Amino acid sequence: MLADIGFFLLFLCTMLSGYSTVSSIAAGRMRHRRLFRSARVATTLSAGLCLTASLILWFLLFEHDYSVAYIFKNSSNDLPPIYRVTAFWSSLEGSHMLWTLLLSIYSTIALWTASRDNEHIMPWVNAALQSVLTWMFYMAITHSDPFVRMFPPLADGQGMNALLQNPYMAIHPPTLFTGYTALAIPFAYAVAALCYGDVTDGWLRTTRRWALYAWIALTSGVFLGGRWAYVELGWAGYWAWDPVENSSFIPWLMSTALLHSLIVQEKLGQLKRLSIILAATGFFMSFFGTFLTRSGVVSSVHSFAESPIGPNYLAFLAGLLVLFVGLYAWRAHAVLPADTDKVWGVSKESALVMTQFLLLTFAAIVVIGTLFPIVSEAITGQRTSIQAPYFNAFAPWIGLGLIVMIAIGNIMRYQTAKIPDARRVLLGSAAVAIPFALIIIILGDVLSTPKKFALGAQIVGIYLSCWAMSSITMDASHRLRDLKWNVKLMWGRNRGFIGAWVAHMGILIAIIGFLGNYRGISTDLTIAKGETKEFYGYQIRFDGMITVQSDNVTLFQAPLSLSRDGHDLGMMYPAKSKYPTKPELLNEVGVESSFWHDLYVVIGDFERKAGSTVTLQVHVNPTVRLVWISVFVLAAGGLIAISDRHRGQKSRDVVAGEWEVKA
Repeated sequence: MLADIGFFLLFLCTMLSGYSTVSSIAAGRMRHRRLFRSARVATTLSAGLCLTASLILWFLLFEHDYSVAYIFKNSSNDLPPIYRVTAFWSSLEGSHMLWTLLLSIYSTIALWTASRDNEHIMPWVNAALQSVLTWMFYMAITHSDPFVRMFPPLADGQGMNALLQNPYMAIHPPTLFTGYTALAIPFAYAVAALCYGDVTDGWLRTTRRWALYAWIALTSGVFLGGRWAYVELGWAGYWAWDPVENSSFIPWLMSTALLHSLIVQEKLGQLKRLSIILAATGFFMSFFGTFLTRSGVVSSVHSFAESPIGPNYLAFLAGLLVLFVGLYAWRAHAVLPADTDKVWGVSKESALVMTQFLLLTFAAIVVIGTLFPIVSEAITGQRTSIQAPYFNAFAPWIGLGLIVMIAIGNIMRYQTAKIPDARRVLLGSAAVAIPFALIIIILGDVLSTPKKFALGAQIVGIYLSCWAMSSITMDASHRLRDLKWNVKLMWGRNRGFIGAWVAHMGILIAIIGFLGNYRGISTDLTIAKGETKEFYGYQIRFDGMITVQSDNVTLFQAPLSLSRDGHDLGMMYPAKSKYPTKPELLNEVGVESSFWHDLYVVIGDFERKAGSTVTLQVHVNPTVRLVWISVFVLAAGGLIAISDRHRGQKSRDVVAGEWEVKA
């Protein structure tokens, strides 16, 4: 009964979103305030009903209602409560439902929090959002219905995918989907700007705020996915250029480029059309990633099996692309640059544009590498595999360019090639970077890198990153000195600058962390019970296999006593896990973390009867902790920047009569 109510609520959502789309277009064309208000009410009701349907699905998950096919396939009686919550988005229909729920909520928030500056374009904003939601709801009641019934219901379900029974999977998908769906708001504002024919300061402020919010969520989601891969899959890495990983990285690159474009637009009134294109492209690529995940056209641990939803997503993407390109070709001429005497030259804005170029080039490289196997198979019938070496051939050079742009771009000023106190900043930062780089090189054991080219790349990368950190720190101190060291004034009026400074520091910390991938080492150790072996200065003693039952999983653990330099580091418990719904054994890794490296241990094999011998795959992963630290720094920078209320305050007032003809 409840499942039928849930389906009926989704059907009502489809009707309400469809009405909201049509009435918003009509309100925009006729400039009719009451008609738009009715559309806004329909949007709000649709979000409320979608939330109610989602709560019904969660309730049925906790009630073990196996008459619902989705619950039967993704839950079981022994599933721990936390994973009954996450089972909501553990498979195709539920993840589509989560996406739809988040998009409907953010669409409603965007409507009700819109400033008066944007009142004249809100019908077009709502029309863009609700047209997407209408299609999402349509898919939810046709090809991706989470409430499909099965009879007779069985006493137990098949259980959740064992790889997804991980705490990081409780927060990774919602966080990433938050970023995807939040990108819909800048997209809708881009469509509205084309329909209306102008980009105002209010448009700029709102688009920037939503783009920042999406960027924070995408940053957190991408890193959480990397952390899940690191602790769950047992291959000692966190990024493999997997197609589905790439599909989350591309919108991040697009949103980062959009933020830089919006800065130039704010300062000079230029790049309005580029901002519109990037806002639309970022959202398009988020849907493209969803298509890859759901279509089955790529092989990935992240992707769902092939299903009828894939071709429908492809058709929607094609339609979305055609409609936006057509609208842009028809209306882009109406979006004129600001009437200003400011000219382009070697200055901060040119550095921002160069940064955008690097980001978009990287995005193009990732798109080509991700799509090439699919295209080659469609043309030749044979799939050509693109592996990590292709991406790694470009990534260091893009990273090098970004380091230079962060250092030079941040110390430059708008509309001038002169750098304040240039000699002190450039030479001083170059000198200050030397001891910091040496500390990282020595304590990080960089000189042990086996390959000479990798050693040189690491030393150069570490030094340039330290130089960039020193450069932007000296520039920040120069700005603070100009304010007579008034930190409160700096925080109150330059929060956007502070947020950008923190975020750029996060990028540089992440780059130093990524450089550790060049010098990771590993070995296989076969240890008998009570025996101690040494690797990389660690003494590892095996104490014999034990079996532990935890919730719905049986763990075959290998307790290891660790010590180094005479200091006891405690116990580590790598294990093989056996879930009742999966025949094979899965990895449960053991990690001993220090600031400079991780000792990462996976069980390769063990003696099953006596449990007296175990073969361990032991890895030393340098500077991994810096990668995880960087995500907190990046998110903090985004949050500081989004809290800046002084950006773009000089907006013009929009008179209601400018868009309203009928009350």
